[in-house]
Amino acid sequence: MMGLSARVAVTLGDLDLDVALEVAAGEVVAVLGPNGAGKTTLLRTLAGLVGLRAGRVVLDGQVLDDPERGIRVAPERRGVGMVFQDHLLFPHLSTADNVAFGLRARGVPATEARGLAAEWLTKVGLPDAANAKPRALSGGQAQRVALARALAFEPSLLLMDEPLSALDVAARLTIRRELRGHLDAFAGPCLVITHDPVEAIALASRLVIIEAGRIVQDATIDEVTQRPRSRWVAGLVGLNLYRGEASGHTVHLPGGQRLIAATAAGGPVFTVVHPRAVALYRTRPDGSPRNVWAGVVEGLDVHGDHVRVHIDGVLPIVAEVTPAAVAALDLGVGGEVHVSVKASEVSLFPA
Repeated sequence: MMGLSARVAVTLGDLDLDVALEVAAGEVVAVLGPNGAGKTTLLRTLAGLVGLRAGRVVLDGQVLDDPERGIRVAPERRGVGMVFQDHLLFPHLSTADNVAFGLRARGVPATEARGLAAEWLTKVGLPDAANAKPRALSGGQAQRVALARALAFEPSLLLMDEPLSALDVAARLTIRRELRGHLDAFAGPCLVITHDPVEAIALASRLVIIEAGRIVQDATIDEVTQRPRSRWVAGLVGLNLYRGEASGHTVHLPGGQRLIAATAAGGPVFTVVHPRAVALYRTRPDGSPRNVWAGVVEGLDVHGDHVRVHIDGVLPIVAEVTPAAVAALDLGVGGEVHVSVKASEVSLFPA
């Protein structure tokens, strides 16, 4: 198989990481998850910086790690390029020498390595920075150099650990656009760790979600955003997610609560409600809506032209309303509200 096929089992302190994934040649996969989930450990293991407890790593048909067979290829012989969050450029080397470092470590003659470094500095938009030291570079320039260093020796696998998080907003937008172009041109598999869903969507075609050392979802962007399989993922994509037991049109939730859906189902289900589908009232609404309950405003977050209202109560939920609605309802932290959700806005899918 051309590409990456891996099962990574590692124990580090309280972390018990055990994940299996495959990434095809030319595919970009974003790895997301809460802090401490094991994302960086996964990348460091694939790079050969952390040893496997169990499992196997195969890249383009070559076995890089197999503890049962006593195989562990050294990091410098894996053909893996890695871009770190904080660049990790060598401060005593010039920009060109930083880019040439990986080439020289692999036996490329100095003159050839420096020529290739110059080519890559031009590719990343820094043709005049060859002699500059890292301390003279901006954050965006330093990240361009780190990318050039990782790609210059034509790696078989590219690993990126939060490559844009250390940049300011303006630099992040520019580098993200440039990075997308370089990833489109990269022929090998690529894994990108990020905490930013926008960055993940902009760079990757597939998302792998890791929580507590396990993969909870591995799917396309559309699948993850429409059918999240954990509360963390739902929060990431801005949805309300509940897990319950469906019986006809009724979903029984933990704690004795229930939601009525327009679609009938049976057995364990995930229940999704978009915040925009949540209506808020100061008093119980008239008529007989199927899903109504009381709650207390726990917080308000402004996001552009809308406000996300966090509501605590028998069934915590997030609503998305306009600033005008916040003013009209006189919403404030600690205020009592009634929540209403139409049955047609309750989406179900198998758990």
